[in-house]
Amino acid sequence: MPWITLTATDVRTRLTGPELAAAQAAALQGGQGDPLPDVVAQVVAEARGYIAGHASNRLDADTSTIPAALQSAVLAIIRYRLLTRLPVKSLLTEDRVKENEQALLLLRMVARGEFAVDAPAAAAPVEDQQAGGGAVLISAAPRHATAQSLRNLL
Repeated sequence: MPWITLTATDVRTRLTGPELAAAQAAALQGGQGDPLPDVVAQVVAEARGYIAGHASNRLDADTSTIPAALQSAVLAIIRYRLLTRLPVKSLLTEDRVKENEQALLLLRMVARGEFAVDAPAAAAPVEDQQAGGGAVLISAAPRHATAQSLRNLL
């Protein structure tokens, strides 16, 4: 499957007209614009971070794209994040909350290599790939004061 760029039209397939209008207009600060483009960009960047989390995955050179196989999951997360901006929680139905949780679980599976995504047609150079989370190993210093060495102090 190809890598795709999500659009506002894609998001509209997941929200009713009134829901989208409310998400785009409600809870805005003075001078703040439509939050939809920012939410889409943030969730796409997050999904790409999960993809890059596994060494065998490669990212598309176009930073606005995701694998088509993740479209549904990314749209579920975008919808959830848009609706959480609203003061009315009734739009966050149990099904929508579960769909968001399942979408995040799928992205974690991608990062662990448990769900394969297609390689992009034009992969970014390896040095431009985002690194996955690493582990830092810390060794403990030798203990000088032990129960055995301190028992004669009293």
